[in-house]
Amino acid sequence: MQESPGETHSVLTELEAGLSPFDYDRVAGAFRGFAIPGDVDSDTLSRIYRLCYRILGIAPDAPAVEFGAADPRYQGHIQACAISLIEDSLFDAHAHTREWIRSTKALYESRGDEVPEGLDDNHLPPAITIPWDKDVARQEIAPFLTAFESNLATDACAHFKLCYDIAASGYPVFRDVFDDWLDDLERRGLGQPGMRPALAKAKELERLAEKADPIRWQQCEAEVLPLLEDPHPMIAAGAARYIGALFADDGFPKDQAAPALPAFLDTLSRRDRLRRAVCGAFIRGFDTECCGLGSLVSDQRLQGFDLDEWVIEALSLDEDEPFLPNVQALWFYVHEHYDTDPGFITRLIDLGRPWVAMMCATERPERVEGMEPVLHRLADLPDPEVSAVAEAHLRHHYSH
Repeated sequence: MQESPGETHSVLTELEAGLSPFDYDRVAGAFRGFAIPGDVDSDTLSRIYRLCYRILGIAPDAPAVEFGAADPRYQGHIQACAISLIEDSLFDAHAHTREWIRSTKALYESRGDEVPEGLDDNHLPPAITIPWDKDVARQEIAPFLTAFESNLATDACAHFKLCYDIAASGYPVFRDVFDDWLDDLERRGLGQPGMRPALAKAKELERLAEKADPIRWQQCEAEVLPLLEDPHPMIAAGAARYIGALFADDGFPKDQAAPALPAFLDTLSRRDRLRRAVCGAFIRGFDTECCGLGSLVSDQRLQGFDLDEWVIEALSLDEDEPFLPNVQALWFYVHEHYDTDPGFITRLIDLGRPWVAMMCATERPERVEGMEPVLHRLADLPDPEVSAVAEAHLRHHYSH
């Protein structure tokens, strides 16, 4: 539903009024349900940016919002809303859905069938026509990108998701701006090297994984396996996802050169680099029925395969697991599969993976038999990110 200019002005005025002094309910209410108009004018979009920049404390010409004694969770929520609104102007998060609607309507029409009522994108936020040329867009988004750069000094992968979203469905002017930004980061040695070609290759591998047309193992060995060693984690993980998709539907039918599935899984779990990322990515490609690790359990080729030991081996390497937007993290599959298994969660704690253990132990919003002592052990750990969540879970679901 398109906002009228008057409605947009009213929402932004309400936002401004709720920032000085900060009124969480007022600001949250203004953000709720607000979408940038598809035909937004330059002054309005600039106004939106300035408001969001004030909330984030990065406005170049206005004071940051004084959150005062507000609950830190309220501050975090409002800042997340500001980031989300800025990102809505950079890329169309609903582009994939719009394309599905378009192709589905075309299919009905090609058959001479009546298009079902309601098969349209009227329920989605509008796609936006950005009212700026490249120079203005670069200037307007500069404070946001500068803030991202400050994070790259400690996390070279901090911009992966944003850049991936821009590459996938960015509005044209911002695609150009981000291409220039990535080139500039490369020149200054900031972030992960080779981002622009990595984004293109990751998208190519994603398309191949979604199609998963059978190929000969020799072709996979020559063209895809080497990508597992690529220095850019999105390419390595994208290759693992593609290989997982090929194995899922027996993508190497009657190919004697192809390794057995258990042997290939073992190879992945013993890698000396990006072990968790590649294992999680393989499952993302292999799991065609949204069963997570259950897709391995139910596969006839893996009868007798010890999934517990495979997961432990995959998690045993001490390494950071970067967030990769083109695949799914291994911990996500683990926390869904082992959420009722106190014994396995205890093994994770003993392995030195308390955060993954906590995510498993607190996944279900209910009591789980045998889980209480595990939660107490997690609550006694020194890491507040783990202990605080475990303590809260004990209070909510195990209080006597």
